[in-house]
Amino acid sequence: MVRIALLGLACLGLLLTACSTTRDSIPDPGRGAPTISDVRASPDRHQGETIRWGGSIAGVENRQDVTLVEVVGRPLDRSGRPRSGDSSEGRFLAVIDGFLDPAVYEEGRRITVSGTVDGDVTRAVGEHDYRYVQVRATGHHLWPEPRPDPYAHDPRYYPGPYYGPRYGPWYDPWYDPWYPHRRGFR
Repeated sequence: MVRIALLGLACLGLLLTACSTTRDSIPDPGRGAPTISDVRASPDRHQGETIRWGGSIAGVENRQDVTLVEVVGRPLDRSGRPRSGDSSEGRFLAVIDGFLDPAVYEEGRRITVSGTVDGDVTRAVGEHDYRYVQVRATGHHLWPEPRPDPYAHDPRYYPGPYYGPRYGPWYDPWYDPWYPHRRGFR
């Protein structure tokens, strides 16, 4: 009996391990973690704090040993995915070890980054000097591109005016006992 219980616990542990994904490696710092605007207001106070931020990629710059990813910050949903929309918390600069291909990490793709606050850096956005929060990344997740709905604008898949549970192209009211003209006969 004890062996069966231990075997069940071992199987449960294996199942939970197998269900983990790459984004699970991006820890959530929890409540009270600083936002981008908090760190921009006082970067020295938040130096070394753990964060998890995300947003849309605005640019990628490969250097000798690291890649700088410029991100327009967006709020994250419960799964850590950046939300779409026009709201922005500001920009931050993620410093990621190694080479990231700019063709894959292209402008507009969504990314979630975890790491520690590493101060601030002033860089130009157009002709404007902008103060970025710099994050030393310990993990990141590039979200897959949304796939378009193939049936969204195809007129062949329009359900028609008689769409419903009892109507369709093969509906024959003569054999339908609930058709209004046939109710009295059955």
